[in-house]
Amino acid sequence: CCLNWDKQETGYRTLALEQLLTTGGGWQDQYGGLFEGIKLLDTSPGNQQIPRVKWLPDTLFCDPLYKQQMLLYYTGITRVAKNILGEIVRGMFLNSRSHLAILEEMKQHTEQTYEAVLQKDFQRFAQKIETSWKLNQKLDMGTNTAEIQQIIDKIHPYMLSQKLLGAGGGGFMLIIAKDKDAASRIKNILQQNPTNRRARFVGFEVSKTGLQVTKS
Repeated sequence: CCLNWDKQETGYRTLALEQLLTTGGGWQDQYGGLFEGIKLLDTSPGNQQIPRVKWLPDTLFCDPLYKQQMLLYYTGITRVAKNILGEIVRGMFLNSRSHLAILEEMKQHTEQTYEAVLQKDFQRFAQKIETSWKLNQKLDMGTNTAEIQQIIDKIHPYMLSQKLLGAGGGGFMLIIAKDKDAASRIKNILQQNPTNRRARFVGFEVSKTGLQVTKS
């Protein structure tokens, strides 16, 4: 629209729009999509949330040996994140000791995951995915629904870890298989016994450009 917004400005205006829509959303999702590659984002406290970006090498996600063990599965299950976020933010404003402790643990966990990717330590990365899933559940007990647990139970013997992506209790699931054969078994199990008609595996690549807008 010839508004001359850079990526920082676009992200900030997205945050403002989310607040106007009362979704309670934060800043991280839009910046994750706007900026290319694998990165660590952090900000300082305050109304002006301008993230600092630390880019990571993408070798862990592009190495054929490890890439075949990482699966992205669309569960076909959707859940509005608004209520989840509302409860979390409410706990923060009320200085809930349990909420604040989990959020601090998440911060430390993020930095540890950053180091695992930096060192291309696949096994440690898989462990951090599992830890992230446990922390999500500690923050919101409703994250792991009965439908999601059914998926996990089916593939549990063949995976190192998994987690749902985003705040909702559905959508996309990142699965780390034990090896190449285990990845094939996981695919066969979920393709032969899908959760619903929308469920499917999705190929994914590390974005080299971030968000691109085109017009024709």
